[in-house]
Amino acid sequence: MSGLKSIITVLLVCIIAFNGRAQEMHGFVNSNYAGITGSYINPTSILNSKLFLDIVPFGLHVNIDNNYIFLAKDEYKFSRFVTPGAQFPEHGEDSRAFYDNFNTDLKDAYTEVRVIGPSGMFAFNDQAFGFSSGFRTIVSGQSIPYELAKFAVEGLDYSPLHRINFINEHKFRAAGLAFAEIAGTYSRVLYKRNRDHFSAGITIKGLFGTAGGFGYVENVDYMLPNEDTLIVYNTNGKMGVSLPIDYYNNDVLIPGKLFRGSGIGLDFGITYQKKIMGHSNKGYSLPCEYPYEPYRYRIGFSIIDFGSIRFKRDARYLELIDQSTYWADLSRYTYTNLDNLFRTVSYEFSGDSSALIIANAFSIWLPAAISMQADFRINKRIYVNGTIVHPLIISNAQAVRPPQVSLTPRWESSYFGFAVPLILYNYKYPRVGLNFRFHKLVIGTDKLGSFFGLSDFYGLDFYVMLKFSFLKGECRNFDKKFGCGNLEYKQMD
Repeated sequence: MSGLKSIITVLLVCIIAFNGRAQEMHGFVNSNYAGITGSYINPTSILNSKLFLDIVPFGLHVNIDNNYIFLAKDEYKFSRFVTPGAQFPEHGEDSRAFYDNFNTDLKDAYTEVRVIGPSGMFAFNDQAFGFSSGFRTIVSGQSIPYELAKFAVEGLDYSPLHRINFINEHKFRAAGLAFAEIAGTYSRVLYKRNRDHFSAGITIKGLFGTAGGFGYVENVDYMLPNEDTLIVYNTNGKMGVSLPIDYYNNDVLIPGKLFRGSGIGLDFGITYQKKIMGHSNKGYSLPCEYPYEPYRYRIGFSIIDFGSIRFKRDARYLELIDQSTYWADLSRYTYTNLDNLFRTVSYEFSGDSSALIIANAFSIWLPAAISMQADFRINKRIYVNGTIVHPLIISNAQAVRPPQVSLTPRWESSYFGFAVPLILYNYKYPRVGLNFRFHKLVIGTDKLGSFFGLSDFYGLDFYVMLKFSFLKGECRNFDKKFGCGNLEYKQMD
């Protein structure tokens, strides 16, 4: 097996099937220099940061992580991922590069790749405006039974799991989304008196789906007597698929018919700040003149990724209610196209090739979450942030974000900053991240250990972006002529 094929195999299994945990760029989103990027965790960030103008031409965030497929630490080298022609050690009858962590634990999933398109923000006195664009691919799974994970990797011919009656009474789900996103953010001061400062913000997102699919199972009671027979005694569930593929001849419809659905998403946030000094009432003629007013601490609350995409083009929605089947000779079925696959499933469970296909449209919800952030100023360069992100499950058809909590000390100045987030995923898996900001370049990871082979390799996370940022109270060419009027704050921020 070639090195490239090994990499593709590992990434596809991680992305499509098993447990990736959400990464939030903890080392940067809560920074006073985050600008428009801070709106990912709380829309008020664009107003409360040290920037009056922030422009991001391009960025990338890649998170691939799981708790099932892994590369052994004594065989893993990160350099193999970036070296042309690199070879991974092979083992087993199938010459695989990876191992599987086979146990009876339920499998959860969340993987995201975000391409950050042209984005920016502009703050003026007590209000701020932001614009962002990008493309996101999200895949999640929640409470997936362990034997289904094993069958997905090994195939139905894995004989140790044959002739076992699996009764899964718990609900489990999986969902995948690929969509373009265009968003507008607005934030303003609601109330300020003395050193108390309240602000609120909202982001409205236009969502344009290129592909989507979900599966939700309320219960399933089944057995595989052998690799060629499936017996389902009872199941209740639903499934929807919308792909940029002609379902009758398998032609790829990209780029001609790229979008399959659309929707709206919302982020909402509020923030309280205890300022070091009372706010300034001085009038200014230029946006850059308005001073940054430092805080002793700030506390924020936000709801993020609340919304859904309605898929209407090439969509199939199937529903099974108290269905059963004795499906023999599985290997003889050859699916010439996707339409044939859907009709075969409907026929095997109901005796009618169209009875279970009940609609040509469905919706998938984004990985909604609530978040709380607390940020404390130690001195003018050192801060400590604590953030909690907890999922909001709104629909059976939804990508589910796993819970997490982080504690992030950081050091920051106008042109340089670094942070070391300490992260607890699912409230029990510890990780360490690292973030650096070098003037216009931001680079970081929420999973530093994946780059050094200190433990078995279950995935990686990294982000990078280019930023052009302009500080409040610094008018550059206007400084000498007009003076920006915030000398008292420049001594303290």
